[in-house]
Amino acid sequence: MRTSVKTTLCLTAAALALAVSAHHGAQAQEDAAPGAKLGAKPADPHDFSGVYFVTESAQLNSDRTVKYNGRGPKALPHSRVLWTADDKEPPFTAWGREHFDERFNGAINNQPIADPSTSCLPHGMPRIMIAPYPMQIVQTPGHVTMLFEVNHNVRYIPMNRVLPKHPKITMMGESSAHWDGDTLVIETVGISGQSIFDEIGTPHSDQLKVTERLHWIKNKKGQDALEDLMTFDDPIAYTKPWVGRAVLAWRPDITLTEYVCEENNRNTADANGKTTAR
Repeated sequence: MRTSVKTTLCLTAAALALAVSAHHGAQAQEDAAPGAKLGAKPADPHDFSGVYFVTESAQLNSDRTVKYNGRGPKALPHSRVLWTADDKEPPFTAWGREHFDERFNGAINNQPIADPSTSCLPHGMPRIMIAPYPMQIVQTPGHVTMLFEVNHNVRYIPMNRVLPKHPKITMMGESSAHWDGDTLVIETVGISGQSIFDEIGTPHSDQLKVTERLHWIKNKKGQDALEDLMTFDDPIAYTKPWVGRAVLAWRPDITLTEYVCEENNRNTADANGKTTAR
């Protein structure tokens, strides 16, 4: 199970040892006040090296509407979503809607279907890009590497690689990147349908292809940030490609720290994939 601010662990010595990691999840955004001066970002627009923290996140309400930057009175527990950039519900196929409704109804009825991360599986793509933990980008000749505090997940992204026609299916998938002006374009395929888009459980199949376009912007706090516009193409789950949006604030004031994942605790799933602990 992931150790996060959303999940309360028993106050054992092990839980106390994770206090620093929990602090990041709970405080990293709050510590950066609006307009906080965090130092100048790299002068080169192609230099994304540094630590980032997701901001401008969206929460799904019980009426299936989305609220950005805060929780409304109808917000569901653990309901961070990666939905369309125009705030509309994704264009589900019948398959996609069936799988989403199953998870949504479970959340409404307080019988949530187990999140893959509760079994210490990687968050997977694209969900890892909205995880409420720090992420560090390291650029080296020919590669972009993204290091995530959550579960110590890694995205290893070669530049200008030809993606395989039959990729190995993994939670993080296989990626290739190239520059389009000042925008870093990342294509990812081979993402396991066992993973989900977000906390609420927006589904996808193994046929999902994600195309990201990352570039520098100023976020709503006036801070330097990367905007990640993600085009999702999955003919099994969606009737047409659609675009989601993540904003990652540049945070040179924080660092990645230890993260521990434990299995077989009180939030483990039963034989039907259900979990009762919130």
